[in-house]
Amino acid sequence: MTGSRRTSLAMSMIERWNEPIFIVGAPRSGTTLLRNMLNRHPAIAIYRESDFHHYVYRRRRSFGSLGDLPNRQRLVKEYLSTGCVKRMQMDLQALEARLLEEGVGYEAFFLSLLRYFAHTQGKRRCGEKTPRHALITEALCEWYPGASIIHMVRDPRDVVASFLRMPWADHNVLGNARLWVRFNLAARRSRHRPNYLLVRYEQLVTQPEQELRRICTFVGEDYSADMLVPNYDPTADRPWLRRAEEPVNTERLGKWREQLREDQVALIEWMVRPHMQTFGYEPAGRSPEILTIARGMVSAAYDAASRRAGEFPGMWYSFTCSTQLAKEESARERFRGRQLDAAVIPEKCP
Repeated sequence: MTGSRRTSLAMSMIERWNEPIFIVGAPRSGTTLLRNMLNRHPAIAIYRESDFHHYVYRRRRSFGSLGDLPNRQRLVKEYLSTGCVKRMQMDLQALEARLLEEGVGYEAFFLSLLRYFAHTQGKRRCGEKTPRHALITEALCEWYPGASIIHMVRDPRDVVASFLRMPWADHNVLGNARLWVRFNLAARRSRHRPNYLLVRYEQLVTQPEQELRRICTFVGEDYSADMLVPNYDPTADRPWLRRAEEPVNTERLGKWREQLREDQVALIEWMVRPHMQTFGYEPAGRSPEILTIARGMVSAAYDAASRRAGEFPGMWYSFTCSTQLAKEESARERFRGRQLDAAVIPEKCP
């Protein structure tokens, strides 16, 4: 290999080091499945949900400029005390030192976190998977112009059917269908960018190698068969996360036909119908009756009010003590824990 070619290759690797891969989409759309697949690639490390926007960026006025060391120290201390960091099982002292050195701005802080995780895995490409970041894909593209945005989308009826089986989710179809619309339309705002890729869950599980080859080409990496080989991930600390570690299969395709009543299907399609064909899905049922819509809206309003009441302690910290991240997370987790304790978690989650 000539000296100029080696230099060119080295420069390319440095550029890729600064080109993170983001997986976004509505929850229960296969984002965890794709994260696990890409995380098995020998060159790619995908951080599990960091909630960076919720816990860090949206509080930037409270923490202040990270160019000032005291502000940076305060943020690092608070953020590294949260479960979303601890569950990644990294050396927190080494991570603290890295963030204090490199995290001189919020975008730099986020990238430093992802790069450190990749370093711990012996990988040269970093990335992250937080479904909620579907709401900020345009910001991610502006922060990191070379970033890849992979938008996972799944049949809204299967998404809602899966939500209804999750102890942490709302248990009404309209609220969950509205969430599908909100997250997917937000992520789709970046479709005009060359670094945006739409991936349908149905194609990923029916043609996994073909889809993974397409994704690897998109992010500029060679395909690796390792991505289809299941392995144990110690950060998968919930049943639904462990479920996504299993070999890829098609058993959850179209489960909504077995799990949803006709009136539920009608409500979902009533909510998402204007957007279904946009993402490649066809309505299957008839329009719901007025009484069915009214009942669905009442149920959604009741569930939303109940959730707000249960989350009040966490919201209180968010609004009044916005820099106390661990306390806020603990308050939210206590509410979530009550939901988990009150529910029967299926051994196999759809």
